[in-house]
Amino acid sequence: MINIAICDDHKIVREGLKSIISVFNDFKVIADVESGEALIKNLLTQQPEIIVLDLSLPGRSGLEVLKQIKSSYPDIKVLVLSMYPEDQFAIRTLKAGASGYLHKDSPPEVLVEALRTIANGGEYLSSKITNLLFKEVNSKGGAKPHKTLSDREYEVLLYIGAGKSISDIANQLSLSVKTISTYRSRILEKMDMDNNSDLVKYILLHDLEMQ
Repeated sequence: MINIAICDDHKIVREGLKSIISVFNDFKVIADVESGEALIKNLLTQQPEIIVLDLSLPGRSGLEVLKQIKSSYPDIKVLVLSMYPEDQFAIRTLKAGASGYLHKDSPPEVLVEALRTIANGGEYLSSKITNLLFKEVNSKGGAKPHKTLSDREYEVLLYIGAGKSISDIANQLSLSVKTISTYRSRILEKMDMDNNSDLVKYILLHDLEMQ
């Protein structure tokens, strides 16, 4: 029996995942929580073999939570399940220690396949992610400006590209307007740009739009 924990801030998503997973006798959902803080607290009393983790969480981002899990509980495997397309966050999550990455549009059978692959000690990599990793390894020249951003800065960049205001982003990420403004300033500085228009042009040029 493989014990699984689910972390997603939408109850309907957690219930849907539990319904899919509970059909299979070799899996058992032992916890479902709505935030990274709740997940870390839960791990103090029960530790699953696999965590299904959303990236867009209130407060601390999924990537920050992933890094803490792999630092404190290196034996726990993490499958990232996200609304972000693979070419935006998959490589970042794999570098942070995830054992797989799935888009939320993936069919249930792919989720089960990914869980079984990870439970058997493997990593679940779609053909698209494999191609992205190949390109990453074989890329020439220096890193593109957006790759110099921290995980949270990159997430804020995508929201800016989607036309979200500072207050909208703050509400989405459960952070203060001041914090988001600071992230925006850091993004502009690191990418050597002057304003949001420059950022949007860059995002469109490099096909980084949030989907």
